[in-house]
Formats: sequence, structure tokens, C-alpha cells
Amino acid sequence: MPASAELMLSNTHREQVDQMVATMSHLIQDGDFLAEGIGTFLPTAAYMLAKHTHAPNCTSLCPNGNTLMTGVRTLTLGHDEFDTVSAATMWLDYQQINLAYMPAIFIGGRPRWTEFMRPAQIDPMGATNNVCIGPHERPKVRFPGAAGIPDASTAARRFYYYAPRHTRQLFVPTLDFCSGAGHPGTADGNPRTVVVVTNLAVLASGPTGRLRVTHLHPGVSRGEVSEATGFDLDWAPELVTSTPPTDDEIERLDRTIDPRGLRFLEVLTGTARRERLRALASQDVAA
Repeated sequence: MPASAELMLSNTHREQVDQMVATMSHLIQDGDFLAEGIGTFLPTAAYMLAKHTHAPNCTSLCPNGNTLMTGVRTLTLGHDEFDTVSAATMWLDYQQINLAYMPAIFIGGRPRWTEFMRPAQIDPMGATNNVCIGPHERPKVRFPGAAGIPDASTAARRFYYYAPRHTRQLFVPTLDFCSGAGHPGTADGNPRTVVVVTNLAVLASGPTGRLRVTHLHPGVSRGEVSEATGFDLDWAPELVTSTPPTDDEIERLDRTIDPRGLRFLEVLTGTARRERLRALASQDVAA
């Protein structure tokens, strides 16, 4: 990692983050329509990595300016619009995105809509909660909300989530509030497949719709994943080890896509995250 991106993070956490970025990138196909949602750093790094490597013909839907962009860019702390707006091939309003582009792509299937979203809770069928922890009337924690997840999760044939911290608080037997549809349990409903990329493994809808582990990241055991999950897991008959990021992929991330290490913010919490954000903001002010 370049000196400009140094932070208080263990080598294990760094390796897990880059493994997640590489795994998400490898799920992208050339020509995909890449929805950046609210522009969180881990999936955006994965989108840029795919564009730099095996999927150069993808189009990004960028939240800053609601723009369609075909090229690549470097991750910034809140200044993406200077790259996305000036390089846009088209500007869209929220109504056009949600009432025209999104339904047409979901229903028609071309180009493929690819988006990685981060849920607060996931149940065994891949349904999710991004609204609250505790009773909706008197929640212990209130989240920003589900945005387009309720609409998209009921129509998409495949739906991607990511989770920087695979924990029992995330993978729960019962949701406190359902804001994202899971697999319906039959082959007749949508979404056909829910995929979750975590810092430990990859889970996907099995034959019954229930999530099962399909990949373990290098060095991770079945016991570690089971211990970190709040319900009994299904396992793919042929469990695969995730492909680790190559030296070239890591170099592209560190030098071109994310030289400031913004993707690592998603694994920091509390004081460490606050201090890192303040340091990055101070650098921006000084520049």
C-alpha cells in the first residue's frame, strides 16, 4: 500500500478487503451496466478494477450527477462529480433511472444490471434489512433506508450484496424488518439468485433458495464461517477456493484506482474510522 494510504489496519484486514474487491470484480461481465448506488468504496473499486482488466466496455451509473460514464476514474472522498459529470455520456434524473432504465434492464435482461449493495441484516433466504434494528415503532438503530432495493430485489434475476464484516449480527435467522426480497423458494419467482460476497466467503442461493456457501476465501475454514453466521449454513457439494487478487490487480488498486486506500474505510469502525476520515479530509483541505 502506498504511504499516502497508510492506516491502522492489520495485514489480514487489508488482504480481506482486496480479496472482496477482486471477487466482486470477477463476477462482472464485459458490457454490464454497473450501478454504483450511493457510491460506496468497495464496490466502486471493484467496478473500476473490472473496467481496467477484463470488462472495459461496462457503463457506470454514477450517483454524483446521475450520469452514465463509460471510462474509469480514481476514487475520491466526495469529489467524484468532477470526473463523472465532465466525462458523462448522458445525464439522467431520478425518475428516468427508476421508471425507465431500471425496469427495462431488469425485465429485458440486456445489458446486465450489476450492483453490489451492503445490507444490515440477511436471513437464510437472502432477504435483507436496511431500515432498522429492533421494532419499527421503537427501533434501537435507524438506518438510512432501503432506497431502490425493494423494487429491484423483486424483479432482478440475480442480486448482489457485499459485507465487509461477516458476523452473527449480519446473518440472522429472522429479520427485524424486511426491505429487500430474498429468494422465493421456488424456481418460479425472482430473484433467481442472491449472491453475498463477505470478507470470509461467497454465499449464493441453492436449489431450494436457501443461501449456501459456494466459495471460501484463501486461508478461511468452514468452522470460521459457521461460527460467524447466526443460522445453520448449507454448503455447496464442491466447495471452491476464491481466486486471490493477482499482483497486477493489487498494483492497479493501489496506484491507479484507489491510491488513498478509501476502500479500507469500510472495515474500520468507531474511533479508527473517524480519525481516518478526519485525516483524509484534512489532506483535501490542504490540497
